[in-house]
Amino acid sequence: MPSKIKVLHCPLNNSNCSWSLSRAERKLGIQSDLIVFKKHPFFSNYDRFIDISGVTIPNELKRINFLHKALKEYDVFHFNFGQSIWDHPFFGLNYLDFSFIKRKGKKIIITFQGDDVRQKDYFIKNYGLGHYGNTKYSLIDKLFDANKRLRVQKIAKFADAIFAYNPDLLNILPKNAKFLSYPNTFDGSIKSKRKTHQVIIIHAPSDRVVKGSQEIIYTVKKLAQKYPIKLLLIEKMSHEKALELYQQGDICIDQIKVGWYGSFAVEAMSLSMPVIAYLRGKDLRQYVPFWQEIPIVNADANTLEDNLRMLIENPRLRNQLGKKSKEYIKKYHDPIKIAKITVKEYLK
Repeated sequence: MPSKIKVLHCPLNNSNCSWSLSRAERKLGIQSDLIVFKKHPFFSNYDRFIDISGVTIPNELKRINFLHKALKEYDVFHFNFGQSIWDHPFFGLNYLDFSFIKRKGKKIIITFQGDDVRQKDYFIKNYGLGHYGNTKYSLIDKLFDANKRLRVQKIAKFADAIFAYNPDLLNILPKNAKFLSYPNTFDGSIKSKRKTHQVIIIHAPSDRVVKGSQEIIYTVKKLAQKYPIKLLLIEKMSHEKALELYQQGDICIDQIKVGWYGSFAVEAMSLSMPVIAYLRGKDLRQYVPFWQEIPIVNADANTLEDNLRMLIENPRLRNQLGKKSKEYIKKYHDPIKIAKITVKEYLK
């Protein structure tokens, strides 16, 4: 492999993680590019956008042409959100590009972020309905789960390295898969502006059902009858606008159903803000080596009210957790530290 390797991140930029990681890899001397096929509604960062998200004959020709050029230009293909360049899981056409990439002697790295590989039947059996709400297990779900298992089998055959941002995913991925922390997407340019006498609680759901937003809204409204608190719902806006609103927060509620915290929590902790989220203990103890250092207040729908009340009533505790949170992010979510992990895999 060349001394200065060239890395392609694609085809999406969910949670802005791929952008943050590729910029950190550049700082380590790697030519690392992010090319997306579909623009994210909240994150506009990428090096190049190619509009080939739909399945049409012209788009398929564009995909094949892009793959052909990329095979000449890049040494490592780091795919995110469990997808690749020539890949149509909805139709059961999985990772059609993998064999071509390996035939050229290139490396395949793939990172999973959640429901891109999470299987509903496994989740419900082992954890309950969780973030799936009250939906029944349908025939469509069964077909999707079956295809996800086929995709995992193909990944096990072709991928040089497999990463998961969510620890529960390691239960269903190949045994060589590794847990990877989110690279912090927050550059530190935004500072906290907490000035109001009210305790401002921020919640930024990308999906209200998945995050448990209904229960969160109900709980805050109930506590607002007794305490001077306000819920700031941050949704359906650009990441830049959301960051401005984060500055007002005293407490962050990430989610109460998934079992792990997301990039929103990482950004809130970067602002020295205490975070409430549901963390599934079994997965943490098994897959997250630093689980005992996580400063998040662990709560589900049943314990949210008591834990939120505790933070509302105790500003000193909020301050202590906020300071611990910022230090935790520096230690475990520094993009450079995470990029060193991925680059090590690239160079093997």
